Amino acid sequence: MKLTESTLGQFPILELQDHSSGAFVSALPTRGGTVHRLGLPDPEGRIREVMMPMRTEREMERHRWSKGAMLAPWPNRIREARYEFDGKVHQPVKNFKPQGGHAIHGTVCFETFRLASRRPADPSFELTLDSKGWAGYPFPVRVSFRYQLADGGLALTFSLENRGKTRIPAGLGWHPYFRLCDSVKPCLLELPAGKKLSMTERAVPDGRKAPLGRFSKPEAIGEEFLDACMELTTKSKIQTTRLIDPGQDLALEVWQETGPGKFGYVQVFTHPLRHCLAIEPMTCAPDAFNNGMGLAVLEPGETMSAACGVRLSRP
Repeated sequence: MKLTESTLGQFPILELQDHSSGAFVSALPTRGGTVHRLGLPDPEGRIREVMMPMRTEREMERHRWSKGAMLAPWPNRIREARYEFDGKVHQPVKNFKPQGGHAIHGTVCFETFRLASRRPADPSFELTLDSKGWAGYPFPVRVSFRYQLADGGLALTFSLENRGKTRIPAGLGWHPYFRLCDSVKPCLLELPAGKKLSMTERAVPDGRKAPLGRFSKPEAIGEEFLDACMELTTKSKIQTTRLIDPGQDLALEVWQETGPGKFGYVQVFTHPLRHCLAIEPMTCAPDAFNNGMGLAVLEPGETMSAACGVRLSRP
């Protein structure tokens, strides 16, 4: 394994390379540990780049579409950028104006993480941030992300530690955009067992849940525009979402740990250009700081940790 450093304009890039398989993963430490590029071996050993990266310095500066973003201390939305916790009202920055305005994707996307020490042969590296809190989230935390290349795939471990003196609300998530070919239209999608959350016109859960329906078995995406969240219901400790390209006889598998404090939700979202699909493991539902769905509450000194990852396989 080799860890190298490069830059795109002002932005440093860390890349871990597995010379035995050719696999690689790169991250942006000054953009919240965002996963920038990912190359994995297919079943024949050829390296396939499977994520849509931010290609320019301008994209990185704006964090366009949150491509590859690591989400903490909450994923997805906080409705109207307002929530109440333990009798106090908090108002994070309203950084998403559509749908009436929300706080979206947590607070770490534009933070600078430090590289933890690692040995040269280590198949992983870790990025860590110690924060005293943010506007609307005044809680001291340590956030860490570990990136590991193993068994032909990528494994990511997310952790968030409460370093304050009071209990805190918390959630984690990942926002990658995946592609196997030039368009997602001919691709098939298969989702884990779960229930689809019904949403209001402001894209937050309205309290209703429905059977999954489409994509419980591999089904062509076609012209459908996806923007949906599933609450996973199986008791299995690992659940997998599959994106399949029949033309290449190739499947991309996004796996996630499930269970209390783990990635019990998955969001899927079609990029408007339809050239990639976001498959987003999350520990809680959109607006969990208000509706409590999957919300973790950490006591002082307590840590939540969850893992997810990606691999290529035959369908």
